[in-house]
Amino acid sequence: MNIFDFIKNFPNEQACEDYLRQKRMDEGIVCSRCHLDKQYWLSSTKQFKCANCGKKINLTAGTLMESSHLPLQSWFRIIHLMTTTKKPFSALEMQKQIGSKYYEPIWYAMQKIRITMGKRDERYKLQGNIEIDDAFFHVVDLTEEKGLVPLKRGRGAQHSAKVLVMVESKPNPKQTLKYKKERIMGFAKMIVVDDLTKLGVNYEVAQHISPTSIVISDAYRSYSDLHQLVQEHNAMVVPAKEASEKLPWVHTVIANAKRSLLGVHHSIGRDFLQNYLNEFVYKLNRRTFTSDLFDRLIVAGANDTWY
Repeated sequence: MNIFDFIKNFPNEQACEDYLRQKRMDEGIVCSRCHLDKQYWLSSTKQFKCANCGKKINLTAGTLMESSHLPLQSWFRIIHLMTTTKKPFSALEMQKQIGSKYYEPIWYAMQKIRITMGKRDERYKLQGNIEIDDAFFHVVDLTEEKGLVPLKRGRGAQHSAKVLVMVESKPNPKQTLKYKKERIMGFAKMIVVDDLTKLGVNYEVAQHISPTSIVISDAYRSYSDLHQLVQEHNAMVVPAKEASEKLPWVHTVIANAKRSLLGVHHSIGRDFLQNYLNEFVYKLNRRTFTSDLFDRLIVAGANDTWY
């Protein structure tokens, strides 16, 4: 949906309410009291009412927009801009585009949307041939800013967060051009982890990768037990100069994510890095989708609460 279609479809608050109401009814609303999905709409109070027990449910209850004082039209504008643009928006720029007086509600809404994006991607596991590697992302630590904790360097540094990156990558025998990668990229996952120990890596792989997959990685010792979790594990000694050739797509994803986050947000708090990676991966995984991402995220926000 381009900007002109969006303005045409959602010219006012009423149009947004009608759209969300229809999406919720299409997806089905389950009563929290009697657990039945027989609801009808009360136009006078703008609520759903359970046909069985009579419990009333607000339009935004149980959705991404629950307990928010932002108008629905502002929510729709934020979701539209976050799903239809390749590059991310900073909260300050979003505040200007929305025309909001206050910064905090916009920042908070964007974080909730990013969490919803992550919850949606958690439903799926990677399959087939998969490249795995880890990366360190620059983050801001509030205690570091206040000078309360002495700075460290290398692994364990306050300004670095560990991220496990997994990317579907199957061979492409038809590729004959030297300047293009010899593998085809599929879906990706980027998970912020507390540590890169063998136990931690094994847990994340079991959660996000199908056991019938074939994993390719470097010879890092924390990957040594992956053969127990997947069909096959090929560990290679990868010199730094050959990393982009041996594991082409996982390093491309890492580089693009770092450029995207640093170029727009400049600094990210450690506690919120996963949210920003959720947005990057959500768009990356849907880069070839022909369906409207705005509509898909509204449905996701109606089905999955943000918390």
